[in-house]
Amino acid sequence: MASIPLVSGGSQPVFATDTLNGPQLAANTAYTPAGTPTNFAGPKLDFFGIGLGNSAYNQAGVNGAVQSILQAIQQTATVAIYQVDNTNNTVDMSIAIYPTAAYTATTLQAVIQGLGTLNGCNVAAATVTNVGFRLASTATSAS
Repeated sequence: MASIPLVSGGSQPVFATDTLNGPQLAANTAYTPAGTPTNFAGPKLDFFGIGLGNSAYNQAGVNGAVQSILQAIQQTATVAIYQVDNTNNTVDMSIAIYPTAAYTATTLQAVIQGLGTLNGCNVAAATVTNVGFRLASTATSAS
């Protein structure tokens, strides 16, 4: 099979023009933008962790808290990705939304808390943190 030998580059995020404005490495071998997500498939995203106080996976059915939260968020922004964890972690739901800056952790928490009690889930006590790019099962209030 024919191939072209790689003479420069590496795993630098050359496609992360939305977050890093192009290539970040020149002669420097250190990975300067470490910890910055690279999204090949779409726009820059904001990532949030949501703690519902009780297991979110019990609220994933029709008319459950998860559905209501997603619908409330999508009044202002688009949910690109979400994950509901199946444990009682501090953060049991993670979302990625765009456009960026549509919500801050504080404004998103106010929107979710404003939903009150949904299907037996007291989302008025929900917490929202800007955890960066993490899966729901690994995001904690300490991260």
